[in-house]
Amino acid sequence: MAIICATNLSADAAHAATVAATLAGRLGEPLLLLGVDDEVPDAEAPDALSAAEGGLAAEAARLRPLAGMVEPRMQRDASVETLLGDEECRSARLVVVAAEGWRTSPWRKTSLAERLARHGCAPVLAVRRDTALLDWARGRRRLLVMVGVDPRSSTSDAAITFLRELRRVGGCDVLAAYVCSPLEERERLGVHTPVHVERLDARERTMEGLEPLVERVLQREVRERLGDLEGEGRVEVVLEPGYGRPADHLLHVAHARSAELTVVGMHLRGGVQRLWHGSVSEGVLRHAERSVACIPPGAREPRRLPPPRSALVPVDFTLASGQAIAQACSLVGPGGRVHLLHVHRLRGRERGPRDFHGVLPEPDSERDRVLNRLWAQVPGDTVARAVHWSVEGVSGDDVAIAICQATEREGVDLVCVGTSAHREVVPDVLEEAVARELVLRCRRPVMVVPSV
Repeated sequence: MAIICATNLSADAAHAATVAATLAGRLGEPLLLLGVDDEVPDAEAPDALSAAEGGLAAEAARLRPLAGMVEPRMQRDASVETLLGDEECRSARLVVVAAEGWRTSPWRKTSLAERLARHGCAPVLAVRRDTALLDWARGRRRLLVMVGVDPRSSTSDAAITFLRELRRVGGCDVLAAYVCSPLEERERLGVHTPVHVERLDARERTMEGLEPLVERVLQREVRERLGDLEGEGRVEVVLEPGYGRPADHLLHVAHARSAELTVVGMHLRGGVQRLWHGSVSEGVLRHAERSVACIPPGAREPRRLPPPRSALVPVDFTLASGQAIAQACSLVGPGGRVHLLHVHRLRGRERGPRDFHGVLPEPDSERDRVLNRLWAQVPGDTVARAVHWSVEGVSGDDVAIAICQATEREGVDLVCVGTSAHREVVPDVLEEAVARELVLRCRRPVMVVPSV
């Protein structure tokens, strides 16, 4: 798998080529050096073309002590289709290009780095002229890398896969940045305490914009998405509350924390979708102060789902929910965790202001009674005693949504919900429609346990 470097022999491109050659030497990969000059006609300027080819040969000779095997190739235009054939692009380990120093025209405003990133067949490293990336590639220091992480987006997986590759090459301190909307996160988690929008002013962007419960959940979700990162260097999660374009907030974090490389995943949307939804990677690539790596979705490693070690069981105190509890206990096994949840459906005058996610029918004595009933549902056998149990009571207008919100707060691996063909006359019974809604809405796997 070759490393490809596109160059127009400018000073910016020469620096990027040095980085590419140093990486190729560290990884033991060949370097394909593509000379790009879109102002050289095919036959009308043979002297200029010959001079460009001579300059490319000299550049290849300069890089060979760093990379070993360097293959120079002259391109007569800068179109992505001509620059990278499909087969070369698919087999490339990395495409390195200078972020600046490329010619644009009135009908083509994007730089070559942006067009290569849109092509999306291989990771693109857009290099800016600072010494941090080159010193790291030479093994002289650790690199401060900011990676954009969205716990609920598959594009993060590709960026994290590339981050693992970087840490295999050399030490990297990692800032895992997640741009989150406090209002949306509170809605997703079912947290109803007041939000202070004024805290999100650009002059006061601190963690005070997030509720402590929301902050804890997001920290856990980002770290779970990162997984175990081998290699040298610390790992820090940065939660950036804000509204608007995520690219602007990522750039703010990169500037404030002096990140030396920003790594972002890509959606590879088409033209109309890109105009409608925008592109986080394109915004970061265009406006970043330091080097940027844009990683297409094809570069991610397949995610392996481990056996479930935690489960949530909605409890309505029927025989069906009791069987779901037993099923969840056997699935998580010794050392696992089972969370029992009772949802009180709000009706009529019960609907009103809510002060936290864990509200049950008032007064407090009623809440305590329900929690005690939940604890009474915990089995007393030997297997159950080796499992960690927790209970919770919440209220809500929509039972399925309340259950989904609890799964997000608890971060469980699985939901076990019991159903019965014979409806029992008990308050807040879970109907079959709730199980169907859970299968449709819940981001976690849902196991439906029929009553026998």
